[in-house]
Amino acid sequence: MPFPHPARLAPAILLCQFAAGAALACAQYDDIVAAVEGNDAASAAALYEVIAVAADCDDALREWLGDYLARDAFLKAMDDRTAPEDRRAGLTRALGFEKHWRSYAELGRLDWSAHKFGSAAVNFQLAINELVEGDPKHAAETSEIAEVYQLASASLALADGVVDMPKTRSGEMGGVFATSIRGFSVEEVDLPITFKFASTQFDERGAEYAQMLADHLKGMGAAHIALAGHTDPIGTEEYNNTLSLARADAVAGFLKSHGYSGEIETEGFGESQLPPPPPGVAEGSEEHYRIARRVGFQTR
Repeated sequence: MPFPHPARLAPAILLCQFAAGAALACAQYDDIVAAVEGNDAASAAALYEVIAVAADCDDALREWLGDYLARDAFLKAMDDRTAPEDRRAGLTRALGFEKHWRSYAELGRLDWSAHKFGSAAVNFQLAINELVEGDPKHAAETSEIAEVYQLASASLALADGVVDMPKTRSGEMGGVFATSIRGFSVEEVDLPITFKFASTQFDERGAEYAQMLADHLKGMGAAHIALAGHTDPIGTEEYNNTLSLARADAVAGFLKSHGYSGEIETEGFGESQLPPPPPGVAEGSEEHYRIARRVGFQTR
C-alpha cells in the first residue's frame, strides 16, 4: 500500500504531535482528531475548509489534515472497482491536498493507457520532480523510479507534439533532465530529437527538442557531453550506424551554433541499443520504433 492508512494513527501520536501552541488554540482541533480517528473523510473535508482560513489554527494542523485527506482520496481512487474517470478525479483531488509522486505517476498511467501520451509525459515528469524535490518521506523503490522514468521518456517519444519539460522549484528544467533520482542514476537522457526521413535535418518537433537541450546545457554549465545517435532496425546495419552518427553530429553542430561552448563527443549506435518496449507497447511495433529513434546525451 503506497500510503499508511490514516486510521492506523494512534490517538496518543496525534495528541503529541499537536499538543502545543496554536494547535490547542484551534477551536476545531477536537473535532478534527475525532474525524480522523473515526476515518470520517466527509467531516474531515468540511473541517479542512473551515481551518483553511481560521487564524487560530496553525499550518502544521492544516498540513496534517490535508495529508489525511490526500491519503483517503488516493486510496479510494486506487480501488480496483473505481472507474478510470473517477480515479482521475480522486487522484487530482489528492494532489490538491498534498503533492505526491505516486498521485502524479498514477495519473500518468491513466493517460498512458488511454494513449494520451502528451499528458502522460507531463504527469510522469511531475512525478520525477516530486521524487527529486518533494517530501523524502514519500518512499519509492529503485524499481519504481526506473519505471516512472522509462514511461516518462517513452511518453515524450510517442506524444504527437512537443511536450514542455516541467520546471523544478528552482526554475530549472526538470523531468527527464534529472539524472540522479534518490540514488537511481540515469546513464543517458534520451530525447526525441527527430529528423526528416533518411536525413540529418531536424523536423519541426526535433528542432524544438534540440533547442530545449541547448537551453538546458547552457543553464547547467557542463564542460563535456557525449551525444549518442540511435535508429530503429529498419534498413541495413551499416546504413543505420552511419545515419545515427551523422545525426549525433548534426545535434552537436546545432548545440555549438546555439551557445554551447563545451566539448562534445559523438557516437552512432545504429540499431544496436534498441530499448525494451515499455508496458503496453508491442515489440517491433511502430510505437516501439518511435521510441528507438532518439539522440541521447550524458555529461562527462
